[in-house]
Amino acid sequence: MKFPVSEIFCSVQGEGNYAGVNALFVRFQFCNLACRWCDSKYTWAGNKKNYKEFTDSRLKDIIRHARPYHIILTGGEPALYRIDKLAVAGKRFHVESNGTLLPLEDIVVQLPNGLTVSRKAMKEDIIQHFNWVISPKLKNAHQQFPEETLSFWAHKDYAVFKFVVQKAGDLEEAGQLIKRYKIDNRKVYICLEGTTLASQINPALVKKIIARGWNFSPRLQVILWNNRRKH
Repeated sequence: MKFPVSEIFCSVQGEGNYAGVNALFVRFQFCNLACRWCDSKYTWAGNKKNYKEFTDSRLKDIIRHARPYHIILTGGEPALYRIDKLAVAGKRFHVESNGTLLPLEDIVVQLPNGLTVSRKAMKEDIIQHFNWVISPKLKNAHQQFPEETLSFWAHKDYAVFKFVVQKAGDLEEAGQLIKRYKIDNRKVYICLEGTTLASQINPALVKKIIARGWNFSPRLQVILWNNRRKH
């Protein structure tokens, strides 16, 4: 089994419920969405082949011998692939997903670039040990999100939710989804959209996030490095 990988590197996790931990990142190529504010468009935009293919055994070997305990599977969209095949003992796996592709179902997906990707269902007895960080796309991403998938993730103990917002109206939209699908507030993390340090400093908006009982997530890769690739 082969996986298209854009890059592998060590850094700190920038967002979500494990922000700040030392981690190995495995970034997969391709995504089934094309979000306007995506900070990793190089994984899906354009026609240039800027990735390498790794076998599952090679990736597992890299993961197994990596110094960090935390392994971040990101993209692109990692749920396009059988990432359950990458599980190894002694590591804590995290998946950064847009949540539109259900892992327990076979899928055949046509990507925005015209390519078609298919995969078999993953094994839940494996992926239930992963920390799934699901990032539903709001209207500010200019993407349609199949809300029925939220029902699946809302009932999974191994999933948390990360919403990217720009203004107070985005909080209202997120709040409607959270209420409709009975998502536990303790599993909700709100990030601020933007790629500059100034975009991440918005005390008034953070105050509104806290008032709703949600978690605020920093975006350390923006705060520390202005979202520049460090490798």
